[in-house]
Amino acid sequence: MADDLQRALAVGNELIAVHARFRGQLATLRAQAAGHPPQLDMDLKTHCLTFCEALHEHHQGEDHIGFPLLEQHFPTLRPVLEKLRDEHVVVARIYRDLTEALRRDDLRQLRADLDRLTAELESHFDYEEEQLVAALNQLPGPP
Repeated sequence: MADDLQRALAVGNELIAVHARFRGQLATLRAQAAGHPPQLDMDLKTHCLTFCEALHEHHQGEDHIGFPLLEQHFPTLRPVLEKLRDEHVVVARIYRDLTEALRRDDLRQLRADLDRLTAELESHFDYEEEQLVAALNQLPGPP
């Protein structure tokens, strides 16, 4: 219970931890794709789709729960949140491209899409952490 309360009171710090896990998973996925023989197998496809789905769910939670809460408590963050929402759309496009590369068993395109995703997410995560962590850590805790 104390751990849950501590996490609730430091949502920004939790965001950094979530991003660190995504960064690690993406690095593992890229290494797996880089060393993979030309034919894609179910392990790589499943790993890629699982990662992308988790990332999509994370962004959906931000768009529908986290960002509206921040807008309510910190209206001056609206331009930042709009930029982050726009970046979520870009990431979703890359996700669709990745899915298509997997469907076609196109390892070369998959690797390129993973590189694009990495670049986009690094920039996105850095900006989000820079702009939101302090505000997230100031949100009121549970009653």
